[in-house]
Amino acid sequence: MDFVSVIIPVFNDTQRLRECLTALSCQTYPQDLFEVIVVDNNSDESIDAVVAEFEHFIYAYEAKQSSYAARNKGIAIAKGEILAFTDSDCTPCEQWLESGVNSLHLGQADLAGGRVTFSFSPQRTAAELFDSITSLQVKKNIENRQLTVTANLFTDRRVFDAIGYFDSSIKSGGDFKWTKKATDSGFKLIYSPEAEIHHPTRNFRSLVKKGYRVGAGQLDLQLDQNVALWAVIRHTLRQILPPNPWRYRQFILDSESDEARQHVTSIIFIAWICNIAKSLGRLNALLKRLGTQTKVSLQGQH
Repeated sequence: MDFVSVIIPVFNDTQRLRECLTALSCQTYPQDLFEVIVVDNNSDESIDAVVAEFEHFIYAYEAKQSSYAARNKGIAIAKGEILAFTDSDCTPCEQWLESGVNSLHLGQADLAGGRVTFSFSPQRTAAELFDSITSLQVKKNIENRQLTVTANLFTDRRVFDAIGYFDSSIKSGGDFKWTKKATDSGFKLIYSPEAEIHHPTRNFRSLVKKGYRVGAGQLDLQLDQNVALWAVIRHTLRQILPPNPWRYRQFILDSESDEARQHVTSIIFIAWICNIAKSLGRLNALLKRLGTQTKVSLQGQH
């Protein structure tokens, strides 16, 4: 059986980290055949104290505040032939590791993205419902776009050896960028529904913050794919406009969530606010990039 390295970046969030590590200590995969590496991404809280509660789990530190820099630190010290990624706010099921590793072998694959099941607060707000039907669509992204997220990812170490590590210069979208690079390079990515984790839904404030962060990350992805600058600006400005209510309404009605169908108007409004946040994040990243290019150009003239 393969030795597996589980890599978890964390910034604060000690309570949910403890829940994640507890779940990992109860895996059906042999305990002597995996390691858990928690990479503290310059937290204010005592991450090392939480990791010390779990025997044989490894604490590491990365000062650069980027989840991808933290993951890269974990990769650099990992011993596993297979690398498994999840986040500190995720709770893996007992068979998570076993199922993820088996799916790689049975599917003769190089990468596997696992199922993400959402958990709700007692209030089950419209924002949470919106998050549950729009975020982390692993199966859809793998089948339609050949990319996936690091919230639930298994990969052979050979992939990193071949195409390099995550891009630590970006705040969001680095997992999409890296997995797409892997599939474009000929590595096989599959969906593993048995490798399941639970992820909490976000509240309205967290969704807006995420939208801003994702917008900034999308700029890098679009420019890397040689999308014209004018097209990026046009797309950004369009997102500020109110969304097409009929399009969103149909999307919500087509979802498997009966509750979401009962909150169509609220969810459409939340979608609009999140789109505005994405546009602002993308515009801010664009202005920073143009400012840097102008500064470099002026220095070159002197």
